[in-house]
Amino acid sequence: MLADMVENMNSHPTLANMRITTLSLLTFAGFLRFDEVIHIRASDVTIAEGMAKLQIPRSKTDQLRQGSEVLIARTGMPTCPVGMLERYMAKVGLDTTSELFLFRGITRTSGGERLRGTGPLSYTTVREQFRGKMLELGYPVSGYGLHSLRAGGASAAAQAGVPDRLFRQHGRWRSETAKDGYIEDSVENRLTVSKSIGI
Repeated sequence: MLADMVENMNSHPTLANMRITTLSLLTFAGFLRFDEVIHIRASDVTIAEGMAKLQIPRSKTDQLRQGSEVLIARTGMPTCPVGMLERYMAKVGLDTTSELFLFRGITRTSGGERLRGTGPLSYTTVREQFRGKMLELGYPVSGYGLHSLRAGGASAAAQAGVPDRLFRQHGRWRSETAKDGYIEDSVENRLTVSKSIGI
């Protein structure tokens, strides 16, 4: 689905298309909650040779409000979240010294599209744009929401065998129970349980 979003964005390179694609890739790769991704400012981003570091200013599990850091690898693939973030920031004229939110409303002028000056996007706006994009790409909207991105990233990492300690740290989960609620195991993985009991 993310690959379809990128392909669609490349063939219809509007600012709105690039914004929802970048937000979706970052959310998936960083196991980000909506409230986390929407409050990232350009100054919370550090782009290095093989990765992007996202300083998460506030998180549901960060009771002391110390923030946390999420590292996202540069993959070199068309769906690379780091590459897409760089493209998006270049398009909207943001650099990592700016205190502006990454994802803001769009204003259309005679000169084209640009981001509004202040305030992050609302949950409703992002949800509607995400659902609209899913419909446009031919996916059933009823099965997907913004939370699907965090859960999808977590499920993909779990099925790839990411060590539990790194998995929990990346997703900022405090407990095993909370983490396990996000993972949707494949049928193949689920069948290994009964296959392993020796009957």
